[in-house]
Amino acid sequence: MSIALPPRPNLDWLRKTARQRLNERRATDPEIKLADVQFALAREHGFSSWRSLKSHVEALERPSADGTQSPTDGEVAAFLQAVGAGEVDVVRSSLDRAPSLANAIGPHPYWGGRPQALHVAIETARRDMFDLLLSSGASVDGRNVEYEHCSPLMLTVLWKQAPMQHELQRRGAKIGLVEALLLEDDTLVAKLLRAGRSALPRHNPNGGSILAMARTPFAIDRLLELGVPRDIKDRWGTPPVEAFSRLGRNGLRLVQHLQGKGFEVSGREFARMGDRESLERVLEAKHDPIELDHAFLSAAEFGHHDLVEWLLSRGANVNAISNIGNGWTALHSAAWEGDLQMAKILVAAGADLGIRDRNHSATPARCARVAIGVTHNPACLAVAEYLDGLHNNRRELF
Repeated sequence: MSIALPPRPNLDWLRKTARQRLNERRATDPEIKLADVQFALAREHGFSSWRSLKSHVEALERPSADGTQSPTDGEVAAFLQAVGAGEVDVVRSSLDRAPSLANAIGPHPYWGGRPQALHVAIETARRDMFDLLLSSGASVDGRNVEYEHCSPLMLTVLWKQAPMQHELQRRGAKIGLVEALLLEDDTLVAKLLRAGRSALPRHNPNGGSILAMARTPFAIDRLLELGVPRDIKDRWGTPPVEAFSRLGRNGLRLVQHLQGKGFEVSGREFARMGDRESLERVLEAKHDPIELDHAFLSAAEFGHHDLVEWLLSRGANVNAISNIGNGWTALHSAAWEGDLQMAKILVAAGADLGIRDRNHSATPARCARVAIGVTHNPACLAVAEYLDGLHNNRRELF
């Protein structure tokens, strides 16, 4: 979660804070530079760069055209939190009091970046919020510079919110190159790329390669012809091959297409897509228990029940901890996804109910309860109740 700025931030405050932190950090890191501290300060508040943070504060210092006062960063943060939590009455009354909140930008309630309310409503599958915001004047195209250039329409595809996607398109949301790639519109992609490299966007969503946004072999080939980066990672540390594998089975044809062009594919990627045949070849070639555990964690995260059971039978560690993200076990992933069947498979194999993740010290049951609010997935409640019930029963036995 990003931290809201103070009610009335100014450039003097920004510079003073950066200088103070520089002096503190130099006590343990003499080589650190002011630019490093400034960047870290900007990211802490959800901005992609010091320049972006500075520009935002400068804009707050300028009087608005109509003389009204813009909501503070803290007020926007509270509003976005209410949107993500599904507090319709709070959101409606806030919009009645301050209509500009519908398009205000602020710190994300759950992770980094600075979205608008419509972005948050899409990510948390809050259709009621989505409709309320649009009826209150939220822009269908959004202002996306401070949110890694991710438009609302892009997010509806990435978060598999088809009804919201269709509503944005019905309302005339702009379809640029990235949106056309995600929508698998090869005809429009070809048209937009007729001009060659000059047609590529200056800034790619999430700071990675635009290749990761392709959803057809045609689009992959056209982008590679134009020389787009093949393996640059996005803000989450994800290169294109991994991004495609995170589409699950839908990403298999894309990964296979890249593999045919010389891209290396790991066992972890095949596991995400449920490709047991290819995964078995990787595991046989490497004979590496770490590779086996990575594949197991990936298969569990993406809901491949049969593959998880097969990997456990080959010796995968049911309590293995992921070396990426929050440091979850497979049971944490099952809890977050609301996958009760997976949770039961893992528990039967000896999964530790009380194990805590690396970043938040959360148990799997806690992850399930947090996911109920963040992802608006009611299936997570059944997993939480199942895990809590098992934990309580075991505690009574001892």
